[in-house]
Amino acid sequence: FLKKAGFINYVIKHFFEDGWSLDVCANRSLAAGEFSHYQTVCTRTLYNYVDQGLMTIKNYDLPEKLKRNTKLHHVRQNKKKLGRSIEERPKEIEQRSEFGHWECDLVLGHKTKDDQVLLTLSERMSREFLIIRIPDKTSASVMQAFQMLQK
Repeated sequence: FLKKAGFINYVIKHFFEDGWSLDVCANRSLAAGEFSHYQTVCTRTLYNYVDQGLMTIKNYDLPEKLKRNTKLHHVRQNKKKLGRSIEERPKEIEQRSEFGHWECDLVLGHKTKDDQVLLTLSERMSREFLIIRIPDKTSASVMQAFQMLQK
């Protein structure tokens, strides 16, 4: 950092006085021949210096940087639970020893809005299988199919 102090001062001067971005500062210094490759650092390094607080330029001086979302993946700490997991089912269901335990699933086609959906029901012990065509994957359509099946 100290070896490049002349270049860093050049960047700070042009950033605040002329309104140049860090990328423009890095590229114009080389294009104008004011500094050689050995005397400069790349744009990414300049942004790293800003992040580390090594320059008088701060992140709030970079309005576009504050607008950008740099987080690649956000892990939700309090994830919403949509129901019990299939791994939590009782052992008698897993062993297929008694009739009446059904599994339900939806089969989607090409995932377009007007594509129909299949509601599949399978009984664990007998492995009896029912397929019902429903208009969409909403809970209302699924409940309507169950009510039709119950009748």
